[in-house]
Amino acid sequence: MIDQKRIWIELDKAESVEEAQENCDAVNKMLAKLGVKFPCFYASKEQRYARTFYNFSDGPDGTFTELEDRGKWMNLDFLAKENNNV
Repeated sequence: MIDQKRIWIELDKAESVEEAQENCDAVNKMLAKLGVKFPCFYASKEQRYARTFYNFSDGPDGTFTELEDRGKWMNLDFLAKENNNV
């Protein structure tokens, strides 16, 4: 059983890295309105494992995850609370 409420955010399939970055920018703008303090999603041509342009930044320390399925589970409880400190 899952202890936290989650929400899946999936980005549309993109034909170019520029289109993928536009999609990432839109999601990051939405997440900023929910209190996330740094851009989480970004696009790159330099993928090592994934066959998409999408990546998810795990934090300001530079760690990231390549998003083969173009999406990421997010903690809904965190996003729904006021004054997030991320």
